[in-house]
Amino acid sequence: MKHLLAALLVPTTAFGFSAAQAETLDGAFATRYANPEDVFVLGAYIRTATSQGQYDQAISSIEEHLVRFADDGKARLAAARLYANVGSWDLAKKQADEALASGQLSAAETTEATELSRRAAQAIAGFEWFIDATAGIRVTSFDVDVPFNSWRDRTVTGAYGELAGALRYDLGTALGNAIILAGRFGVTREFQDAYMGYASWYGQPEGDTVNALDGRASATFDMGLPVDMFDAARLQVGVFTDYSTVHPTIRYRSLGGVVRGVVMPTVDTRLYAEYSYEDLSESDGIYADHAQGWEVGGSVRLSQAHSVGIAGRGRYEYAVNGVMTGRIEEAEFSYSGRLPFQPLGTIWTHDVVLAAGTFYTVAIPPSLPQRFSGEHWRAEWIHHFQIDGHNRIDASWEVTNTDFDQPGLSGRGSIIHAFSLGYTHRF
Repeated sequence: MKHLLAALLVPTTAFGFSAAQAETLDGAFATRYANPEDVFVLGAYIRTATSQGQYDQAISSIEEHLVRFADDGKARLAAARLYANVGSWDLAKKQADEALASGQLSAAETTEATELSRRAAQAIAGFEWFIDATAGIRVTSFDVDVPFNSWRDRTVTGAYGELAGALRYDLGTALGNAIILAGRFGVTREFQDAYMGYASWYGQPEGDTVNALDGRASATFDMGLPVDMFDAARLQVGVFTDYSTVHPTIRYRSLGGVVRGVVMPTVDTRLYAEYSYEDLSESDGIYADHAQGWEVGGSVRLSQAHSVGIAGRGRYEYAVNGVMTGRIEEAEFSYSGRLPFQPLGTIWTHDVVLAAGTFYTVAIPPSLPQRFSGEHWRAEWIHHFQIDGHNRIDASWEVTNTDFDQPGLSGRGSIIHAFSLGYTHRF
């Protein structure tokens, strides 16, 4: 009996499948074609195809294997994983149940197959959900050139943690209408000086390192639209509430709504536009009473492993009398891709983000308002190392540059580097 899962877990170099071949789907396919009877080569091909997003080819190959070895329970578990990855829940449940019935699974594999079957049953019934728990550490370096006592060069190291999750309930309509509930809550140990040099009024002449809280809860109605000229179109209407702390006396609370339209001219192209409104009247220690925001953008999938996107966005905050107290506008370019390497057997993807824009803000405390304006740019490089379907390691670097242009600060600014390393487990 040939068990395909064993091939998926054994390094391919031990069976003559070179690292150079494993890095390309063409090389893996050529080796498989030359060795049609070698189950380890087949396993290596499936692993390579999956790492490059070619799930259809991986599924085709494993189904071909199951035609010849229908009693291979471990291969059926691998097939269940693949079907779950592409959202084919009926087939995922069928393969998981048959893997369990084979009696060939280890204790850990039995647990995994049982969980896959349960998740698939929920998805078939209309429910899909996830909960992510994340913990990590962040190092932030401040390089500052402004004439305020609390703004100076420093490096701060702090831990962070977050719980995030979502529940999607399919309403069973032909257009896939659904209700989505989502939420997140995080705590970050970080340096904050929101008082723009006036922190002494709060007993913090040089700012402070605090446990910053940040959370959001939202409910969204996701509705499909009947269209003929596009591949798909959807309208999303939602409500949300945000909460965050900047200081024990400064709390940000909002209650708002958002409308978003999404159009997919082709399966590889996505365009979107959204508008949001927030009531900030329950916040403490800030000028703003309400805010409005907008965002437009799009993305194109260049291949199974690479995509690019552009976006423009703006946010505007207003006092109770309608005077603007804050504004930020920026344009953004992004790239997402899968790298042809598998360090320690992980699937390595990365995101690159470049953005630039302008800003205006009225600083706190209200007793001594100070207006700041200028330009900013930021760059992010984020790496994801997917260990398996439940565990991921993230590493990122972000740099933000701010240049002020108001009298007294013209030509001065700051640059902030942030390095993060985190681990996420999905339940």
